[in-house]
Amino acid sequence: MSNRTEIIGRWTATLPDEVTAHVAVAANDGQYALIYNDSGDWDALAFAYDEESARRIAKLIAHLVAMPEHLRIGGDTILSDADADHPGVEWIAPTEVVDDPDPAVRLTGPGTRRLWVLPSTDGDVFGLLNPDEEPRDIAEFVSAPAADAFIAFLDALLGDRAYGEK
Repeated sequence: MSNRTEIIGRWTATLPDEVTAHVAVAANDGQYALIYNDSGDWDALAFAYDEESARRIAKLIAHLVAMPEHLRIGGDTILSDADADHPGVEWIAPTEVVDDPDPAVRLTGPGTRRLWVLPSTDGDVFGLLNPDEEPRDIAEFVSAPAADAFIAFLDALLGDRAYGEK
């Protein structure tokens, strides 16, 4: 058995405080993790439930990066608006680019791909969901600060292409 780490996807972003951060989806010895580095050491932010989930996380992030705009719903942290109808933070992108002056048409196109960082109702579990596919639960963050680091990273990675407000 190999102890080799496979990188399924990797991205780099500059955070608002000018710190360069990296996120990767990695596989090692049957475990799948969303890992983060902003200071030289890699830390696990979340653990994917299986290989399919890990590959879906990488595919969703890559898709969001490739789209010219997306819809962002939520506050700055996973616990922002925790009691709201739509808690956490969600990014939604169309499945393909549609040229239309109406943002609703552009952002939903023929379909959507969604990635949602969501707290459980008791605030003890922090999930990463893909509401468009089954199973929709694809990973669990190790803590609220880990989920917040992912939110900050993805916002920095996607830049100002979001339609809507934080």
